[in-house]
Amino acid sequence: MSRPKTTNTRSDEDDDLVDAEESDASGLDPEGDEGSEIEVPFDPTKIDIIVKPMTIGSLETRLENMELDLTPDFQRQANVWNAKRKARLIESIFLRIPLPSFYFSEDGEGTYAVVDGLQRLCAIFHFMKPKALAAATGVKLPALELRDLQYLKELNGKTFEELDRKFQRRISELEITANIIRANTPPAVKFNVFARLNQGGMPLNAQEIRNAIFPGQWRKRIKTFAESDAFTKATDGKVRTERQQDVELVLRFIALWQLGRPYERPANQTLDEFLNAVVEEQLCQWTETKWQEAERAFIHAIDAARSVFGKHAFRKSISGQRRLPINRGLFEAQLVVCGLLKPENLEKVQARRSLVEQKFADALTYDDDFIQSLLYATGSANASNTRIKTLIVIMREVIDAESPAA
Repeated sequence: MSRPKTTNTRSDEDDDLVDAEESDASGLDPEGDEGSEIEVPFDPTKIDIIVKPMTIGSLETRLENMELDLTPDFQRQANVWNAKRKARLIESIFLRIPLPSFYFSEDGEGTYAVVDGLQRLCAIFHFMKPKALAAATGVKLPALELRDLQYLKELNGKTFEELDRKFQRRISELEITANIIRANTPPAVKFNVFARLNQGGMPLNAQEIRNAIFPGQWRKRIKTFAESDAFTKATDGKVRTERQQDVELVLRFIALWQLGRPYERPANQTLDEFLNAVVEEQLCQWTETKWQEAERAFIHAIDAARSVFGKHAFRKSISGQRRLPINRGLFEAQLVVCGLLKPENLEKVQARRSLVEQKFADALTYDDDFIQSLLYATGSANASNTRIKTLIVIMREVIDAESPAA
């Protein structure tokens, strides 16, 4: 049965349907360059990766001494396998079936962060050391009992403590192949190596890699902004969180905000290069005072944007049209520009929302540069700068417009 055509007018009650139909898996408007390879230039001679055998017991010791980072911020849904899948992995170990290689990133203190193999390690530690895993992930976990085993059915229902010593040894003495990305490997090199390591299955996206190689307070701070009521209300809860989509969206604004006026990104710098540089050189150095300032700026900007653009904030649509998915470029640009508005000017813009919508719709229809900035190479510095400049012009024209006759 063919689907009926829709007109350009649609009620707000249908917004959820439209968002679900037209957004990508992230809940966001697909970017023109999304899906392309992560490209951050690096010197290949600086790759420093060693391969060495390690036992699960040695990793267990690291876990209990907080020297093994299972980093929920890196792969938000750590420990996601169900009990059956975990039990089958444990059974494979008992049957002496070799496990695939693991990848770790070493920091300056010698701590290992898991790059690849997180779910396998969580399954093993849930069985061996549920309390240590709970401490590492911040999630309370009951002891794992073996269930639905295919071959060693006599072990069904048993916990690690209830196993014969020979089975306990098979786990603790299991030797794995560990690929260690050494601490002296430059961040840009790590970023590219992580991208190349994650080509199969569900590849890590740029933000997940960024969280892994740039540890620090910035991760929790940006995550807190993304979990704020202001963000949830302004985005209508449409932005997915499983793959750090919400975190990257907030980071894009914060990275622009910290530039200060005129909020122009450096030319010839990709989005990933820009965000990585901001995290490594700026955010990792911020004080509590600076983070509080950033939080105030974020909340003010997102509330202002919502008050001006309403339910169509961050979208390539206006009232009277069907609401399109959130556009990443518009999110950062509208926040920057609306955040600039002084109280008296914000009141004028709010009072003239219909004029804002008219000029915004005109830009989406007739301004070729603005249109291109939302369609192609949207993460580029030129596209970002164009979006901000266009919205600044719109706001100035609205503010300077004569008040309608009483």
